[in-house]
Amino acid sequence: MTRNASPAAAPAWIGIEAAAYHFPGELQDIEACAAQHNWPDARVQAILRSGCRHFHAAPDIGETELAERALARLFDETGLRPDEVGALIHVHTQLFSVPAAPRSLPLELVSRFGLRPVWAGSINQLNCSSNAAAIQLVQALMASHPQLRRAVIVSVDRVYGERFRLRQMSGVQSDGAACLLVARESRRNRIGALALRNYGKWHQGSDTNAAVEREMINLEWHYTRKVMQQAVADSGVALADYGCVLPHNSDHKGWISICKAMGIPLDILRADNILQKGHACCSDLAVNLADIGLAQVDAGRHLISVTQSNSGAFSALTLHPVARHDAN
Repeated sequence: MTRNASPAAAPAWIGIEAAAYHFPGELQDIEACAAQHNWPDARVQAILRSGCRHFHAAPDIGETELAERALARLFDETGLRPDEVGALIHVHTQLFSVPAAPRSLPLELVSRFGLRPVWAGSINQLNCSSNAAAIQLVQALMASHPQLRRAVIVSVDRVYGERFRLRQMSGVQSDGAACLLVARESRRNRIGALALRNYGKWHQGSDTNAAVEREMINLEWHYTRKVMQQAVADSGVALADYGCVLPHNSDHKGWISICKAMGIPLDILRADNILQKGHACCSDLAVNLADIGLAQVDAGRHLISVTQSNSGAFSALTLHPVARHDAN
């Protein structure tokens, strides 16, 4: 849905002013649930060794309701008014994490909250890196619509069938939804750089046979390192000056290994939510910013957040204290 555009006026910068999320139900434990869902013990044990254990499940809650709960929380916690939302962008990983056609999750949110955005729509096919494309879209929309000052990115995913809950050998998926509030010339922080790359050789992800599994895992971390290095270079802040690394929420062992390989101190790898929250796909960025990252940047630290995907998309985002950008 689009309204008429105004003359182009690129924002001086954009930042992430707030993040909120909703996880349904009680926190669950994969080891306790393994027998109930007939999960292979060897796979469960491998996932536990990777640093993952807990998750949330929403078998009786639809995607739109999860998204509504997350967006309502954002409004409640920030005091944001519906008429201040200039764009609504929906992202998801699981192909079935949308209501069946002809329904539209973003348009149902628009109706439910009385929004009047200049643009509303969805991004998918980049899986857990879809937020990066959504932020790029916000940048483009703000450049074209000078009246657009705030945009909301809504993410929601849920598992269809418990046999799909375990993520390869290194993660467990949580059902849930989250929101990012992105603002023109935010006084809280600034997005410094955003690296988003698609690597064709990784199009099968790690869902492959054992004969090539090791090669694919090596490629996964090779591509992760490349987007991190690109974002750091583009940000103009040396890697040694970053005070917070936010991974997406799977494979703690892998993140420890890449930090060691890149000379990143392990005490700035903020991976608490890998164990505590599980992998909520596209929502990991908002979840980790709400719990950890925004406070780190508020305290004056430079932050880099990193995502991987099973579709070939990898991304890295840097976030910085706004004072360094000469905001007056």
